[in-house]
Amino acid sequence: MTEVESSSSLRQGGAGMNEHWLYSWIDEFEIKSGDQASHLLALPGPAEKLHEAATNIPKWHAGDAPKGRSIVAGSTMDFSGRMNCSHAECLMRQVDRLFGRVWHYFDSAVVEGPQADFYIRWLENRPSRQGAFALNYSITQDVDFLLHLRRLGIADHLIFRPKPHGFCTRHIEQHAAEAGISHLIGEDVRAQIAKQLKSESEILIRQSSGTRWRYNVTHPSSSEPFTGSFVSTKKKAKKPTKAQIAEIVVKRSVASLIYDVATCKWLSLPLAEEFSYLQASQQVANAARESAVAFQLPMPVMNGMTSGDIVKMRADMRPHFDRFQHALTLAIREQIERDPERANPDIVKSVTEEFIRPAFADIERSLLEAKRSFSVKVGTSMAVGSTVATVGLLSSVPLVIGAGLAAVGVTLGGLHKHVDDRKEITTSDVYFLWKASKGRLP
Repeated sequence: MTEVESSSSLRQGGAGMNEHWLYSWIDEFEIKSGDQASHLLALPGPAEKLHEAATNIPKWHAGDAPKGRSIVAGSTMDFSGRMNCSHAECLMRQVDRLFGRVWHYFDSAVVEGPQADFYIRWLENRPSRQGAFALNYSITQDVDFLLHLRRLGIADHLIFRPKPHGFCTRHIEQHAAEAGISHLIGEDVRAQIAKQLKSESEILIRQSSGTRWRYNVTHPSSSEPFTGSFVSTKKKAKKPTKAQIAEIVVKRSVASLIYDVATCKWLSLPLAEEFSYLQASQQVANAARESAVAFQLPMPVMNGMTSGDIVKMRADMRPHFDRFQHALTLAIREQIERDPERANPDIVKSVTEEFIRPAFADIERSLLEAKRSFSVKVGTSMAVGSTVATVGLLSSVPLVIGAGLAAVGVTLGGLHKHVDDRKEITTSDVYFLWKASKGRLP
């Protein structure tokens, strides 16, 4: 079974149920680029079909939970553009960040993607010239982004689901309490957080129209700036202050976190979130402790890899990845069972120090010993002037075969022993992770 087949087998409920709603429109008109999609919007037929696709998506609480190991991406990593920039290039950075955090353990991630309600609003209100420009811009970026996900094979590892947006006060309080973040609802606490956010962040504000202002808030703990609009209800509006913008960002962040929590509860999945400046509980929305620990595990070896590289590596090294994933699961369970009262960060530290680092060291030591042993065998029987052949023999799999072996006097048994030593290294539980750390695609 291929990687795509394996990931697709995790999906349930019929073809396309977990695909983003915009893919159906893209496929119906065989769209190959965002520019083509933008041109199609000028035609009544495609525009009506787009509206139909956007209005027929399931409700946020419809459908079954994903099968296999999955995690809900928080609002800063769910490709919805609700908290961050919705440009295709920025969305791809979110993809790389998400994959780098979850792909050592999880098989899929639940994301929202481009918002249907945005398209419904613009298509039904017959937008002005400025509104039409915004609509064309959005469809261009969204289509380019979704097509790119498909080309890289990333879409097969994503489960697109809408999230709730707009609870009543009672349900806001209920979900906040269940997540252990009730304190964030209080205005006094939010005001304190906003004050700190303002002091720690770079806040840029620019006027985009008479009463509309665009803002960017860059905080050290956030991978992407928080972006949005401030719309004044007064005709002669003053430029909003940085304090006002900080208060808006905090209010939006708290609401988004609660909506994410509700999604996690509905699906019984953990949450991948980046609202650290809110000082929310580390246990927030973690339905399965094992998954929560896995998400918190630092995997810097993948930070420099793109999401496309990670998907390719998992596909090309599937047996090695499965072995690593299984061993990591057992290591996490062992640490939890050893002391269930320990905090997750302490368990993460133990898994790293007692499982990952020693296994890495074993691979490095075994590889060094295999090279040293083979170089000794070569050196005892090599004629002077064969240094170039030695270099080839000591890099990965020997380059000199057959007649070349006879030329340098290396016995066939010595070569077999060298190859066997290297095969033992590839059976290590963390060989997949070690390979990733070297930045080597198979």
